[in-house]
Amino acid sequence: MIVVDLSRLAFAKKGDIAHGGLLKNISASGLAIKFIYPLGKVENPFEKGDVVEVEIDEIGSLKGTVVRTSDNSIAIKLDIDSKGEDELIARIMEASSLLVMDAVA
Repeated sequence: MIVVDLSRLAFAKKGDIAHGGLLKNISASGLAIKFIYPLGKVENPFEKGDVVEVEIDEIGSLKGTVVRTSDNSIAIKLDIDSKGEDELIARIMEASSLLVMDAVA
């Protein structure tokens, strides 16, 4: 399995609760987000087993289940079928190509 390190803005949502952060890494089966709290410490509202929707710049919207939490991050196992995995891999590769192009420019 390929895991890609992309620094992209990501929002994790559970009901009316949404927290923003940076995408730490992503693969076809899961992802990790490190939260950013610009105005100080905020409690991580997510718990293991929470069903969440994640919105990621240049990737789109994904759904999954929280499998690990810390004070400032969560790891999510994606709810995705094999066709969806192929589409996600294509979006990840496109976003990582943009990252390389941005670094060169």
